[in-house]
Amino acid sequence: MLLLRDSFDSERLDVPAHTPLWRDCSFTTLMEPCKALEALSNYLPSNPNRPFYKGQERVEAVHSTYKNEGYGHFFYALIRAIKPRRCVELGVLHGFSLLAVAAALRDNGVGSIRGIDLFEDYPYRHAQQKDVENYIRACRLEKWSGITKADAFPAYDRHKDLDYLHVDLSNDGDTYRFMFKHWASKVSQVILMEGGSADRDQVEWMVKYRKPPIVPAIDEIRRAYPDWNFVVLAPYPSLTIAVRTAPRKNCRPHECF
Repeated sequence: MLLLRDSFDSERLDVPAHTPLWRDCSFTTLMEPCKALEALSNYLPSNPNRPFYKGQERVEAVHSTYKNEGYGHFFYALIRAIKPRRCVELGVLHGFSLLAVAAALRDNGVGSIRGIDLFEDYPYRHAQQKDVENYIRACRLEKWSGITKADAFPAYDRHKDLDYLHVDLSNDGDTYRFMFKHWASKVSQVILMEGGSADRDQVEWMVKYRKPPIVPAIDEIRRAYPDWNFVVLAPYPSLTIAVRTAPRKNCRPHECF
């Protein structure tokens, strides 16, 4: 099996290798119920250590905990498969996932993504807004992506209709509850939420500050929103994929939270 190495370099044995998440035995099983994602495998590379889309080397050079298990490849393939037009990312940090999505939108020929983050106004781990803007320009993805410096939590008031939402805001269980309460009725295709595995619930800051765990929150949300199919990709940091299974016009937001 080909293992994923940093900088796509399969010859450098000093670089730690990881199994790409889509090569994990659980991936196919998890994806089987999601008919909307059937085309996803068509856009995943046979060799994870070689660039498979234009500018991927620049995207993969951006720091992210998503990189080790091949989540960048997954973000790109997902967007190529579902072909959304209106995309929002809440919590940008250095812009890794936003850039992968923007590259896929470019290659689809339609759509754009808006990232919302406090950047240097966030008191904990953050990136500089100007640095992320420079990454976007370096990747030549300005036409398909942009960022706004703002608090991401009230952003639902400024958006009516979306196809794709990705939330990565130091997520905990209450973040999940808040986002589905305010966004589920607005999103027509897919919601991605960072986290979702039992290991992610045990990270140091979640335990230290007694943050509400994500795993039980997903169980609550799954029951409250039957028009969504939920899949959790476990490789750290893990990713929860919620795929709408019924047309949005037939759905009603639940008032359980």
